Amino acid sequence: MTRLELPPTPLHAIDLVEVPRLQSPAPQHRIAGRVSLSTAITHPLTAEEAAAGEAEWLSFLTSEASYSDYFLLSLTCAFRPPANGDPFADAAVGVLLESPDEPADRQPIAWSISPKKRSHPVERATTIALSAKLAIVETSLELTPGQGREDLCVIGMGERDSDPEWRIRPTSRHPLIGDETFTLIVKATAGAPVRARVTVAATVKHRRFGLIPYRADLPAALRTIDLRRQS
Repeated sequence: MTRLELPPTPLHAIDLVEVPRLQSPAPQHRIAGRVSLSTAITHPLTAEEAAAGEAEWLSFLTSEASYSDYFLLSLTCAFRPPANGDPFADAAVGVLLESPDEPADRQPIAWSISPKKRSHPVERATTIALSAKLAIVETSLELTPGQGREDLCVIGMGERDSDPEWRIRPTSRHPLIGDETFTLIVKATAGAPVRARVTVAATVKHRRFGLIPYRADLPAALRTIDLRRQS
């Protein structure tokens, strides 16, 4: 198993902008101070790091080095409690991976993502563990006491695709408050440019107006990430 230390990165407050609707005239309402997004961590993985101590996998990665590159991409999103009592009903963080000018069958993909399922909030991650074949090792899933089902609050999807995303929602025990780290291993064509475009969205449960969707107004430095530019 390989453990990679994640350097501390600052969180940047971002505004949420109400998604336009037919019944909602402009200008759209903005919410400030409820969501923050970290500067992304990017790290090109060497064959030794990616192999996680598996000799057979190391041999394969070394032979594949002229065809594929692997990268670690990690970012943290922080959700804060409301000042006016209007809680988050749900949220989503998405990443679109792309290699400009490369054909469709040579676009980068999320080889592995974390978390895939999580039923409880955790502290901001400081290390990432990789097992054989670049699988991100996750903590065990917490089960809801006294219930026969998983009370999930984070679900990741899109592994082996170019557009992974995570959906977060409150549960009966945990409001949608706190920090969550999202990590993926990216597989890309060797030498090709690799970009990641980040989106953040949330639904606010207004006492008067019901469920209102919002999308984050991200500055360019947080919205677009060059994976070949090491942080």
